[in-house]
Amino acid sequence: MLFIYFSVILPNPTITSNTGGAVTWGQDVSITCSISTQHLGGTFTLQQSSGSFRKTQTSSTNSAVFRIPEVNFNNEGLYQCQYQTRVSGREFSSPQSSSVRISVTLILPKPSVFVMPVGKVTWGHCVSITCSISTQHLGGTFTLQQSSGSFRKSQTSSTNSASFNITEVNFSNEGSYQCQYQTRVSSQDFSSPKSDPVGLSVAVTLQQPSICLTSPNTGLVWGPEGVEVIRGDDFVFTCSISSHFPGGVFSLIFSGSNITETKPAVNNSASFTFPEADYEHQGNYSCVYEVVVVSRKFTSTFTAMSVTIKKAGLKLYLMSMITIVSVSAPLLLLLLVLTVVFLVCRRRKQAEKSEDLVHFQIISNNYTIDGEEEPHYISFKQNDTTKKVDQGQCMKTVVCEEDHDHE
Repeated sequence: MLFIYFSVILPNPTITSNTGGAVTWGQDVSITCSISTQHLGGTFTLQQSSGSFRKTQTSSTNSAVFRIPEVNFNNEGLYQCQYQTRVSGREFSSPQSSSVRISVTLILPKPSVFVMPVGKVTWGHCVSITCSISTQHLGGTFTLQQSSGSFRKSQTSSTNSASFNITEVNFSNEGSYQCQYQTRVSSQDFSSPKSDPVGLSVAVTLQQPSICLTSPNTGLVWGPEGVEVIRGDDFVFTCSISSHFPGGVFSLIFSGSNITETKPAVNNSASFTFPEADYEHQGNYSCVYEVVVVSRKFTSTFTAMSVTIKKAGLKLYLMSMITIVSVSAPLLLLLLVLTVVFLVCRRRKQAEKSEDLVHFQIISNNYTIDGEEEPHYISFKQNDTTKKVDQGQCMKTVVCEEDHDHE
């Protein structure tokens, strides 16, 4: 009996990748297995050499495409193809194909950065710089770096952004800033490229100073042309400002002349005294404040005031008299009250004394025929004014008469 054995020898399959071997995390990968044979209708198997990936696909043609969606680091490695087919009831397998390598890399996009508030930031204020990135790999760390300075801060975030606050900014915070994002995926560290730079500018903003005018002698009058000062009086300008910068100077500028006085600021103010007002002092005066901050000079805006010098007239005289009267009236009233009190007390004291009964004895000598004197007594109360007067007259009369008879 004659037995005939036959065998099907299948060639090595061919394997290719649509990415050329390098693929970005999350990208879809296609691996194609193909074979040159007439025994179609078999099965292609794609196997990861050192991993758990294994897929099988039946094809009616000489090729099969395997898709790996959203690859990650678990998909890295070598892949091979094999073809199996059935011929006359027997199974035949091809040798494994050559290997194709899949390398997964994580490419983080460039972060974006923006500053709040926009534009120049006022000295001493707070500024916020926010870094953000578009990625699915959250939980990383944002780093904000000053391009030409010592500022560097890092902040871990569970979201896709982080904000960095700089309190009380100064000139050392000026410059450009960049952000970078770092994250760890499958025990590997990845860093994004640096963001585009964003600039931070710091400015010193001074408030407009205030100007006040006082005249201790007669005060001030607001006229149609501004403040009026009486000729010959002294007057004082006071410049002040609300500022948190120490020091600085105030300048008082007299427009229309070359008169400019400068004095250091004490408690954010300075005073300029003019001992005797004259017509040459009439005009517009302005206050301006200057301060040096970290070798930079900053100047405020001007505050102006118009001054008119007036001659002292009747109106001023009346005002002065009114002022004198208003000042001396309380003193005169006090003196009048004291005088009234004194007179009342004196009258009351005299009244108390007059109530006492006083007996007066008046003795007049009458001569008798025998030549002996006979005394006469007269008594009366002192408070009886009428009687006192009458008796006085009687006494006078009596005295005069007694003197005449005696002669």
